[in-house]
Amino acid sequence: MMIVDLVDEVDFKEKLIALGAPVTQEQSLTEVQAAVLSWLQAYPEQTPFVKDLCIEMQKDNTTVLPEISVVMAAFG
Repeated sequence: MMIVDLVDEVDFKEKLIALGAPVTQEQSLTEVQAAVLSWLQAYPEQTPFVKDLCIEMQKDNTTVLPEISVVMAAFG
């Protein structure tokens, strides 16, 4: 039996919040994307942490919902 981790919208937002990104669970993914991109523009030193998070979530045993993948792609 293969166990697969699933990254959904709630998980994604929780991980961004843990990094200190200015997002809330109530925001849509479009709002989250805009907020994080704005945050990264103001605080570019956070970019490696967001990129590492995205890489971590795309590991072999993790399934990322397509709408989450679109937002992660915007982070570069």
